Amino acid sequence: MNTELKLKEMFAQKVVASPESANFNDKPITEPSADCFGLDPFAQALANAILGIRSPEGTVIALNGPWGSGKSSAVNLILHHLNGRVEAGEIGVVNFACWWFRGEEALTLAFFRELYAGLGPTLGERFTSVLPKLGARLMRAGSVVGPGIDAVGGLGLGSVAAGAMNWLSDLIPQEETIERLHADLIKALSEQTKRFLIVIDDIDRLAPDEALLIFRLVKSVGRLPNVVYLMVFDRQLADAIVAERYPSEGAHYLEKIIQAGFDIPEPRQGDLTRQLLEKIDALCGEPIDDDGVRFMNIVYGVIAPLVKTPRDLLRVMNALSVSWPAIGHELNTADFIAIETLRVLRPEIYRALRRTKKLLCGTGRDLTADAKSSESAEYDRELLGSIAEPQRPAMRRALRRIFPLLDSVWSNMHYSSDREWARGRQVCSETHFDSYFRFALGEEAVPRDEIGELINRAGDREFIKSKLRDALQEVRSDGTTRAALLLEELNLHADSVLEEHVSSVLAALFEIGDELDVESDSDKAFKLASNNVRIHWVLRRLILERFDLPSRSAMLVAACRSASLAWFVGLAEDAYRDYYPRPGNPPEREEQCLTTEADALELRKRSLERIRVAAAAGHLADNGQLPYLMYRWRDLAEDDGREVKEWATAQLSDDAMVVRFAKAFTFYSWSQSVGFSGLGDAVAKRNTRASVQSLGEVMDKERLRARVKELATTGGLPAADQQAVQEFLDAWKRHDENPGRA
Repeated sequence: MNTELKLKEMFAQKVVASPESANFNDKPITEPSADCFGLDPFAQALANAILGIRSPEGTVIALNGPWGSGKSSAVNLILHHLNGRVEAGEIGVVNFACWWFRGEEALTLAFFRELYAGLGPTLGERFTSVLPKLGARLMRAGSVVGPGIDAVGGLGLGSVAAGAMNWLSDLIPQEETIERLHADLIKALSEQTKRFLIVIDDIDRLAPDEALLIFRLVKSVGRLPNVVYLMVFDRQLADAIVAERYPSEGAHYLEKIIQAGFDIPEPRQGDLTRQLLEKIDALCGEPIDDDGVRFMNIVYGVIAPLVKTPRDLLRVMNALSVSWPAIGHELNTADFIAIETLRVLRPEIYRALRRTKKLLCGTGRDLTADAKSSESAEYDRELLGSIAEPQRPAMRRALRRIFPLLDSVWSNMHYSSDREWARGRQVCSETHFDSYFRFALGEEAVPRDEIGELINRAGDREFIKSKLRDALQEVRSDGTTRAALLLEELNLHADSVLEEHVSSVLAALFEIGDELDVESDSDKAFKLASNNVRIHWVLRRLILERFDLPSRSAMLVAACRSASLAWFVGLAEDAYRDYYPRPGNPPEREEQCLTTEADALELRKRSLERIRVAAAAGHLADNGQLPYLMYRWRDLAEDDGREVKEWATAQLSDDAMVVRFAKAFTFYSWSQSVGFSGLGDAVAKRNTRASVQSLGEVMDKERLRARVKELATTGGLPAADQQAVQEFLDAWKRHDENPGRA
């Protein structure tokens, strides 16, 4: 390896990000004022202990702690408290950053060069000749001698000035014994009063053989007068390395080297949590979500127990500094930080959550004792199978905080609705779950800013209409439009609409109600929602819990003045049935009625008038709810269908209207087989049906059939129309063959 490549390798780990490139860094602290975790009193006591050692002779003090516990910060604070004595010339400090060097040869050279640089100026020329010779003899006796010594030495490792590098040429040809050289070094050190602290940090960053080499070097140099070593490492890792290499000695190997060992004091959990909250506030600001109690419950119940060291805290915050600006502000603050904390500190749990969406979203269900026990065992396997049994109770409690469904699995709590979870954009909401794990807002969710604009401008009727009309043109990957999403968000956030804006929202929705009622937004298979139903959800959330009956009745009547036809007729029917339900049903309670009884009767009367006007003007046939309007015409006119039949018969002379009727009375249903042993249908099947069972109540049924057959036989229609009339005829035939199923 050439010198340039060696240089790059040796210093590769020295490159760190500048403070400007990250919001949070794990640079060790250097001043007591920066101590947030109660580390300084320990460091000050250890500094005093180092100064108080009487006649130290190579005393080795170990500073123990796992990765991220603050060992380097403790060293910096110790040096801070020794600084006055250093400036007074009473103690010299030699910092050996061993992790900068790789390979036994480089480490050995660097070790002796740092000793030379730190001790040489005080001990004079005699020491200058002794230490290099001792180093050479030790290297020759060990495994580090090789032809690359000159190349490595030429890199200028350590902190010696370039002019002092000539000592390397004297290393090899020496006749003195190691014992003689060591005695000379001891004499040189004992003849002066200044003591030296040799700090060897980050030993646990080294490869096992390199770490053992450091221990051997300290042991080989031995007990030197007025020298104290401060060795910083993870004792558990070091014991494991020694046990592997020297199984007969085990922990006794290090005990022969180290005179005193101290563990880094664990930070107080309260200090960690306080710092966590301060950093969250600095990055994320005040939680967007309304429930401050829930936020703090998740901080103390989920996040804080996982953050056990300052390094844990910084790892989480470094991750959040990247992920929060990307997506965090769109989601529930507490849930997002909790999921990110799991991703960083407990990745096995994070991965289990990511793959088990179906087990985590929803409200849960009541089960028998045996079924519940089986389900609980399944959840344990799926979510907690990767962690030890003693850790599971705490993790169960944590996960229940963010996934309420788990209350029904691991406890006896059940929930009836998940509407508030969706409103809060929590991870347990099926709509928002994926966004927490994709770091992008999926098309099934609406950005917060867009929802905010919708609510803030709810008093602008034209804006609401324009927004929803634009959303109708945005088709999602599943074929539905974003209009359905906006209506669902309006429903979730209806109580945020100012009371003075409610009338404008109602008027806008009523006016374009028929435009919004598109087939693509009608849920398939076992779901029942449509945009028509979604508008009903919104209006009920807007008015039932906020206005008394006379007030909301007046608001609905006013909004109906510009309502689209089918929506108006449907609303009038709902208001009427509150007071005059169908046989077998009781009248609605007043607090649930949409309008007063008088207004309900008036709206019903106006429904018939509007249908007649639309029929006379030629608009009725264009309505997407034509069959519904024809049946309502029959019921409202109370003439056994005479009026609507006359109108329909007149339309049958027009080929275009025949096609229109064929399309209008063709409908689709969806079925999905459950199957046996898990072999049901993977997707729902669309079934084409002819709605002809009651067709004779609103038109001449046979006349329509004859006209459709005529058009299907003669042809000449556009391809789409030709397909539509044939589809209608085929469905009608299936109905005749099997009226109960076709």
